[in-house]
Amino acid sequence: MAFPRQHVPSMSSSQFSNHQSGDYMYWHMKRIEELPKTRYGTMTEGSVEDNRFASSSSLRLVLVGKSGCGKSATGNSILCQPVFESKLGAQTVTRKCQVATGMWNGRNILVVDTPSIFEAKTQDQEMYKDIGDCYLLSVPGPHVLLLVTQLGRFTAWDTMAVRRVKEVFGAGAMRHVVVLFTHKEDLGDGSLDEYVVNTDNHSLRSLIQKCGRRYCGFNNRATGEEQREQLEELMAVVESLEREHQGASYTNDLYFDAQMLQEGKGSTLGEEHRCYLAKVQAYIEKQRGDLKETRSHWVCRVLLRVKRWMRSHIGLTAFFVICILIFLAVLINVCITHGC
Repeated sequence: MAFPRQHVPSMSSSQFSNHQSGDYMYWHMKRIEELPKTRYGTMTEGSVEDNRFASSSSLRLVLVGKSGCGKSATGNSILCQPVFESKLGAQTVTRKCQVATGMWNGRNILVVDTPSIFEAKTQDQEMYKDIGDCYLLSVPGPHVLLLVTQLGRFTAWDTMAVRRVKEVFGAGAMRHVVVLFTHKEDLGDGSLDEYVVNTDNHSLRSLIQKCGRRYCGFNNRATGEEQREQLEELMAVVESLEREHQGASYTNDLYFDAQMLQEGKGSTLGEEHRCYLAKVQAYIEKQRGDLKETRSHWVCRVLLRVKRWMRSHIGLTAFFVICILIFLAVLINVCITHGC
């Protein structure tokens, strides 16, 4: 993909020290701990009004996935700056939702990093607050949910994270999911396409299919040309997804409530925020119930198909039943003979 040359405005010496070399992009950001805090999480530099405008006019990316999969490091790679704290450890590093902004090819980019809200754990008020913050920081809704997973390690925890994405954002959000594999360097001379096609991980293959085969790979230690190329690959997938949705971002009823809260409509701030968090909890519980009902209907449909098949293939059904009875009779006889 060819990107036009960008004009880079003059910077102070301190800004220039953080400027990424090359003229294909530039970023305006500071370390996340230096940014002002609000009750919605960590915001980028500027007034609340500025942040609302930046959010509504930006390409919004939300990082999702299990803890320890490399969400923060991926955010840093996308922004080409170490704005999100990222390090290897037994405990999750990201405690709160955080946001940072930058620019790619003349377009504002907003990246939201998330804490451990996509895992099977006790549903407490702190978790609902984190989910509420995620919504507030990505209003009016994300264009892309980047599902981060480590190459070669898509486990049951990742499958749970996918389910949690549906609970947090709604099942329709999967139409905006892009799977991003970290540790792309582990492929060596192999290609990511070959890995995805040949994987024997059925859960991963199912996920890729449900996401419309939208995926890419990152080496979060890459620099220079390698970093630029993987960003181009990601943005190519993102732009393709945007065309598919005609530029529309993902939204739902809870995003409407989050936008209303940001606009300050309602009674006092405290009561308004408590009401919003109650809506967050109600929405998550409803999505969880809907998913359970969907699974239940799926099981019923499978059993119904089996029943219909048995009715239409009575001879084969009788044969299988006889074989099973003979097998059980032999097994019982062996157990009796050997005193089992």
